[in-house]
Amino acid sequence: MTTQRLNSLALNGTTHVPVRVHLADGHLLDVLTGPGSAWVQEVHLFPGLRAPDAEGWENEDRVELFLLGENLGGRLFLDVPVSAVRDLIEQHGGEHADQSWRDWSVASQG
Repeated sequence: MTTQRLNSLALNGTTHVPVRVHLADGHLLDVLTGPGSAWVQEVHLFPGLRAPDAEGWENEDRVELFLLGENLGGRLFLDVPVSAVRDLIEQHGGEHADQSWRDWSVASQG
């Protein structure tokens, strides 16, 4: 299984903008991180994708998506170790081969 996109984002950062990662099983998550950080500042798990009951996923922000007016649903976690995000991606079969956001959407997750 590969986490090439996550590895690149962790190395180079997301330039202050969340970046979507398409998982092999069709789930989606967004990450926001700085270059070279061992931590992902924000991880947004779209509906249907559950956070593991594991270390690193304790800091959930239950109101931020609402305050920002986001209609995406899901859950938002703060300060998650890159290794924990990598583990979650691998639990879902790795990253989808197609990371082009134009070719899939939240509605197409099934």
